[in-house]
Amino acid sequence: MAGGAQRRKRGRKALAAIVFAVLGRGLVACVRLDERVRADVRGWPEGTVVTLRIAPTGPQVSWRSADGALRYLGGRDVASDLLVTFKSVDGALPVLLGIKPVLRSFAEHRAVVRGDLTLAMSLVRCLHIVEGYLFPDLMTRRILPHPATRRASHATAYVFCLFRTASLDGGTA
Repeated sequence: MAGGAQRRKRGRKALAAIVFAVLGRGLVACVRLDERVRADVRGWPEGTVVTLRIAPTGPQVSWRSADGALRYLGGRDVASDLLVTFKSVDGALPVLLGIKPVLRSFAEHRAVVRGDLTLAMSLVRCLHIVEGYLFPDLMTRRILPHPATRRASHATAYVFCLFRTASLDGGTA
């Protein structure tokens, strides 16, 4: 039984890593596509590193705002100015898969924030918009009380997910 439980946990962590990779690139895509996300990220201090992580040794995703661009750093370990940590993979997956809203996870103490709360709220606003681009409409209506209006199609957002960097001035980096 213990072996099966370990395999399931490894599977959940692998699924979380995939979602983090899509979400990581999705935020960069939304900087390219959506002026609201671009304006929010432009307000981050130069050199800011933001990380979403699953404790204790789960996957993570990071971004750096520097030199007028947002860069997707992937899952490598970096020193972060803002660290949002989900307490477990079981607490993270409902949020990452669009079953629960991110704000609810904070209310249920499934995640903790280390760093500037203003920056954390900016990240939550950005992720709210990113979810609107990445998730099907049926999911966004269920998890987002007021889904953000998309400025581009789902397909365009997925194409832009191929890029790892986006300029904060509206052009390409």
